[in-house]
Amino acid sequence: MFEKFFSATYADARQSFLAAARTGGHAVRSFVNPVGPGVDGEELAIDAAYVGPEDARALLMLSSGTHGAEGYCGSGCQIALLHDEALMRKAGDAGIGILLVHALNPYGFSYGHRTNEDNIDLNRNFCDYARPLPANAHYADLHPVLLTEAWPPGPDNEAAIQDFIRTRGERAYGEAVMKGQHTHADGLFYGGVAPAWSNRVLRQICREYGRGRERMAWIDYHTGLGPYGHAEKIFVQPPGADYERALRWWGLDLVPIFGAESSTVDIAGTLVQAMLEECTDVPQRTFLALEYGTRPLAEVLMALRGDRWLESHPQADPELRRQLKAVHRATFYPDHDDWRGAVIGQSRATLLQTLNGLTD
Repeated sequence: MFEKFFSATYADARQSFLAAARTGGHAVRSFVNPVGPGVDGEELAIDAAYVGPEDARALLMLSSGTHGAEGYCGSGCQIALLHDEALMRKAGDAGIGILLVHALNPYGFSYGHRTNEDNIDLNRNFCDYARPLPANAHYADLHPVLLTEAWPPGPDNEAAIQDFIRTRGERAYGEAVMKGQHTHADGLFYGGVAPAWSNRVLRQICREYGRGRERMAWIDYHTGLGPYGHAEKIFVQPPGADYERALRWWGLDLVPIFGAESSTVDIAGTLVQAMLEECTDVPQRTFLALEYGTRPLAEVLMALRGDRWLESHPQADPELRRQLKAVHRATFYPDHDDWRGAVIGQSRATLLQTLNGLTD
């Protein structure tokens, strides 16, 4: 019953999203990516649909596709909400506006990459470029190990990774790989050296739709980390009043980025900066990353490495290319009914909690 909310391609997801928004009579704005067409010649765009009174004092914002290929999940949740009459009515009765930002990284969504048209990881791109960029003390040493010349990597490659872990520790390895880096444009988790197009558009959206609000909540959908089908509720703001409020809203299973339980590491340049820096006149701002698990971390990292290897080897064997693209897609979008059901169910529960929090 949940498959109707999910799509097989970015182009299909976009059309389903736009159709659901327009059927409901909701205003839609589209920001077209100047990079050019998608994998099937389709237009690439960030689409923003707004539901509710324009002067609503509280705003619930939902974003999908920050990491391109993860967009199937968030898009499905957004489309499900547009069809959820009970939740939409609850928001309307409470005077809460809803903003759905579809496909923050349409290029990666279309072409099946986690990164954008410049290999930028958008969730490491929201930095202050007038200051020195965040340093990653370990990435340079791992870069030639992670981006191998041959595929698949051989035993010597795994031995090199294990040697790094043995000498520097698991934490150093996790931070080296996932924290983000701004020095190797062809590497993993590259944050870029300037604001990406999606960065600039998202900041504009936050400024324009956040203006005049008293309360703002933002849920950004992700996939890849954690147990299969489980939605980890990740809090990325600093400890303090915002964290205490988030605990009241979303419960004790909320995982702060500064805690030891998180599936990810504390990273700089995340999307939350767009809200914190562009919506300074909003007194109450609360951000949640909803991360759905798919496969073990080692397999997720191998899928990312395989995708980067393909980009640097355009003449790769077609069958190997097909296999690696299929693995990458399945790593960030398990095409199974049980996973889709878990996604929609946990999303709805989180949305209900958030609406209740914005109403208090």
